[in-house]
Amino acid sequence: MLTRMLRPRPVLGALVLGLASQSALAASQTTKASATILQWIAVAESTPMSLASVAPPATGGMVMLTTAGTINSTNGFVVRGTPVAGEFTAHGIPNFPAIVTISNGDAVTGPGRPMPLAVYPSNARATFNSAGELHFSVGARLTVNPNQAPGAYSGTYAVTVNF
Repeated sequence: MLTRMLRPRPVLGALVLGLASQSALAASQTTKASATILQWIAVAESTPMSLASVAPPATGGMVMLTTAGTINSTNGFVVRGTPVAGEFTAHGIPNFPAIVTISNGDAVTGPGRPMPLAVYPSNARATFNSAGELHFSVGARLTVNPNQAPGAYSGTYAVTVNF
């Protein structure tokens, strides 16, 4: 008959003792968290942008509307009417800095080929005034294609104001 002897396993006992002593040395701390929720920025157009009426040369070219509302052109454009820079007001947090961005790749469309329109703000980096208002204008560069078809053209662009 075979007899088997069981030996105690001291390693397991030491392991259990080691785990128990580890938790006795632990500590915890309760602390605080905070967050501030900022109000939304509201942007409104107060004056729509208009490049007036332009008569381009057959070669086309560029018409530049400044943020002050004046027209500069190349290649002998004739401008009729009153050009107007776009005017905007944003409402946000008083005395808080802001960044104004305009969409890219915009165009005006009408009876002829689309014409690229590059819009830019008067002050891309600005600060809301003490009443929480930010006033700014936009100008644009219109690229007129050679032999552009006459007629009314219009398009859209997006204005974004961020903190």
